[in-house]
Amino acid sequence: MNWIKVIRPFVPVALFLILAFWVGSAVAADKMTYEDYQIQLQGYKDRETKALEAIAAERAAIDSLRARIKEIEGQIKATWDEIFALLNITAEQYRAFLDQITILEGKVDELAKLSPEMLLDRAKEIDERAEDVKRMQANPIALLSEPRERLNRLATRIDALKRSLPKPKHDMYRVLRGDYLWKISGKREIFNDPWKWMRIYSANRDEIRNPDLIYPDQMLRIPRQFGRDEYLVIKGDYLRKISGYAQVYGDPFQWTKIYQANKTIINDPNLIYPEQILLIPRN
Repeated sequence: MNWIKVIRPFVPVALFLILAFWVGSAVAADKMTYEDYQIQLQGYKDRETKALEAIAAERAAIDSLRARIKEIEGQIKATWDEIFALLNITAEQYRAFLDQITILEGKVDELAKLSPEMLLDRAKEIDERAEDVKRMQANPIALLSEPRERLNRLATRIDALKRSLPKPKHDMYRVLRGDYLWKISGKREIFNDPWKWMRIYSANRDEIRNPDLIYPDQMLRIPRQFGRDEYLVIKGDYLRKISGYAQVYGDPFQWTKIYQANKTIINDPNLIYPEQILLIPRN
């Protein structure tokens, strides 16, 4: 017990001596001689020299690439100038042509956003855009890859818009014994107007050969909405006049196309009737 009491006062002193020895050793280890300093400094200088040499090499490579790019750009310009000369156009005309395609793409984008019903009301615009594409495709500039590909994509989109247009809507009616077209047309649930019997006859031209002869249980289409390839004749119409309408052809001299498409219901091209539904061929 006495021995422990003797030793205990010396423990803090021993710990202090050990700690002092360790710190002194660490400080001594961190000390650098002048010779060591010179060696380390030279190492840094060597690394800096190599880095500067690498930077200089990279700059030389960049300058070489820039020169090569400039050379290639010159070759490209010379090639384009040759192409423009062959097509007898200028670079400004080419850029203007691409701008026209961009405008046309915007118009088609606008049509593509419409619902089928709204699109039906603007069907004439679809035909106009199709004509714009054909006209531009006939331009020699359209032989070049970018305008050719963009115009081809536009033509495909316009065809898709045409296919998306709603078909003519109609109801179906089963013929009863004693029915005739005048009577059917006058029924309240049909047209409530016997004078519109010609609509039923026109809409069923492939089913009715003689408008005075229909049969019980025969299924007839009752037109409720007309498609873009149809025209409902009104009082005062004649084929040349119809053909001249902007929504039809805008050209009265194309009336024969209407006549040829409707021979089954038009016996005399000079004689058509109100309420007839005429097919309007578009191609």
